[in-house]
Amino acid sequence: MALVHQVASLALRSRVQSSILSTILAADLPWGALALLWLVGLYMRLPILIAPPLAGEIAESLSLGSAAIGALTTVPYVVLALSMMLAVRFARRIGMLRALALALAVVAIGSGARGFTFSAPLLFGASVVMGLGLAVMQVTIPALLRDWTPRHLALGSSVYLNGMTVGELIGAGGTRPIVLALAGDSWQAAMLLWSLPALMIVVLLVWRLRRRPQRPDETANPEDVPRRSISLRTARVWLMGVPLAASVGLFMATNAYMSSILDARGEADLLALALLLYNASPLAASLSMLWRGRRWVSRRWPLGLFATLGVLGLAAFLALDGWPALVALVISGFGITLELTLIMALPPCLERGDAVASLTAGMSFVGYSMAFVMPMIGGWLAERFADANLALWPMLLFAALSLCAIPRMPMSAKEAGDSAAIT
Repeated sequence: MALVHQVASLALRSRVQSSILSTILAADLPWGALALLWLVGLYMRLPILIAPPLAGEIAESLSLGSAAIGALTTVPYVVLALSMMLAVRFARRIGMLRALALALAVVAIGSGARGFTFSAPLLFGASVVMGLGLAVMQVTIPALLRDWTPRHLALGSSVYLNGMTVGELIGAGGTRPIVLALAGDSWQAAMLLWSLPALMIVVLLVWRLRRRPQRPDETANPEDVPRRSISLRTARVWLMGVPLAASVGLFMATNAYMSSILDARGEADLLALALLLYNASPLAASLSMLWRGRRWVSRRWPLGLFATLGVLGLAAFLALDGWPALVALVISGFGITLELTLIMALPPCLERGDAVASLTAGMSFVGYSMAFVMPMIGGWLAERFADANLALWPMLLFAALSLCAIPRMPMSAKEAGDSAAIT
């Protein structure tokens, strides 16, 4: 009887697995486009986050102080934020797909060029070039989703954002133990090694460009796609940009000041574990998006829920200590990441053609600019009043206030059309 039961159980399991596989295959998903989106997403943040693990070697080699080493991570983000609008104009002129391929090539060259630098000015110059390429990538990927995954916008957004999250993790966690070891402990060679896969992805993009004719969403001047005027005076740019600033700023500030906060509590021994758990939470969030993203994108309640979790989780981290604080930290990271993901997935759902790139650029400019200011204010307050917790309070209060924008944020093309310009 036991044998019969086991055989029946195996048969049932086989039928279930076959049913799942049939469902996946029947969905007629654009597997090639999804794979390419994931690979491109991988390099959205990876080139930036390979610098911190190599900070010691770079500082020793170029005689750089801690401030200069920290700037290696922030400079690409600053360039990305400031060059968003120029990136849109460039992409419109040559076409979104061409712009994406060229931008990734620039990122690969800029990142790899850091391996040939033997002076600080050249190192930062290469980082600026890399930031310019990343800005173009940031605005073109959402614009291409309508062409690459027209019937699966939520899934396409989830896939490329999952790739971005994985890129952050392997850049931060894999550079030192794996790539640096393969490079013979040379940080220059490690930089070069990380740039090679990006060039392979460029080849795939060029192949896609040559393989198929451009569609309206990929052309520089589409005639059959209505143009919508989107600028920093457009209401939805700010309604989406402010919550974006909250999610980005909270994540950056928490990572930046976690060491000083735990040290002030006498919990410096928990720092490594806290950083690991906090920076692993985005992976769990991105996997959740792959699982439930289609039901969450363009819905107001998931966005509001996860944004609230991010705020409450960080507040609990500041109020608690020990393991409860670490649990709250993970909840905050999970909520912040899902808030960011759901906001970044909105532009292709609201707009068409190059208006997607314009909206992405506008809200990213607002978001990243504000995200840099608030942590700096917090750092000044913490130093001024000798209280480490004050480093996160300005960003936390800003994030709490940003929740007020979510009920007014457009969630559909119809709602976006009704949004008025700010006068």
